[in-house]
Amino acid sequence: MGNLSFAQQKISWNGYLQTRFSDDFRSNTGFSVRRAKIWVAGPTPVDSSLYFRMQGIFRYRTSGTFMLQDVYGEYKMPFGFVRAGQFVPDFSLERSESDASLPLIERAAVDNALIPTGDTYARDIGAEIVVQPNGSALHTSFGIYNGNGGNTKSNEDRQFLYSNRTTYDIRFSGNLSWTNGFSIAYRDKKDLSFQSVLGAGKIFSGRDFRWGLETFLKARVWEIQGEYIQADLASQKAYGYYAFAAYDLDKLNELVLSTEKLQVLIPSYSDAPWYIVGYTHFFSGQNFKVMVDARSQYLSYRTNYGGTVQLQIFFN
Repeated sequence: MGNLSFAQQKISWNGYLQTRFSDDFRSNTGFSVRRAKIWVAGPTPVDSSLYFRMQGIFRYRTSGTFMLQDVYGEYKMPFGFVRAGQFVPDFSLERSESDASLPLIERAAVDNALIPTGDTYARDIGAEIVVQPNGSALHTSFGIYNGNGGNTKSNEDRQFLYSNRTTYDIRFSGNLSWTNGFSIAYRDKKDLSFQSVLGAGKIFSGRDFRWGLETFLKARVWEIQGEYIQADLASQKAYGYYAFAAYDLDKLNELVLSTEKLQVLIPSYSDAPWYIVGYTHFFSGQNFKVMVDARSQYLSYRTNYGGTVQLQIFFN
């Protein structure tokens, strides 16, 4: 587990496409391109231990425009690696996992909203050291970032975002392991927008402390994963959790049951838990698969539903 190095033997380009049909059984239905991502990565000619990655994405949320996500260098050492540039800070288990390999169509709402960089496509600009020697059960990281998010100008208030994530893997046998960990992040900033937590048009200034707990139990044909994340924004608190159990019916089919909840500081937000059933059919592993997601949320005055079918194709 953890935010592992992408070190590889040669420079290569890769990408994938996610296209879907969604229906909330009320007012929104139709087809969309969820994301189309492309990246190039590999060793540099300067040093065989120095790597780079540049990644861009087309998203429906940005009206189909191309947006820079990752651009960083990474120096690999026997005990881990150092990374600098724009990337996803090492905070939260689910955010450290590739969206293309998740057992559910979407990351949990708590992971999208309450990680420190949730409102800037999960990226920030800074440097991070990850300590995880080969074969070690311990993973820990320490990062310092501008704290303003990805694709933003440099730090102007001399206040930074600091983070740490630490996990430990207990291996009971070759087919059974249990990983537990925590994440923390802190910054003291002025005039930041946290739309997913406070709502549109609200500006936050003050101390921002985030923390989370994670657990991951994996066997040969099943896995259980869960997280709790909390954001303390001065005197206000937002929190949430998710948990899922995934079971491999056979080599080509997987079933997932999940629940998640997010409570933020937006009065109109429906914070009742969601209950989710997911199914994936693999045509060629993660390179070509179809995913189905059905979910419901029970409120005192109505029940919300959602259904999505997604096709994912890798190319390189």
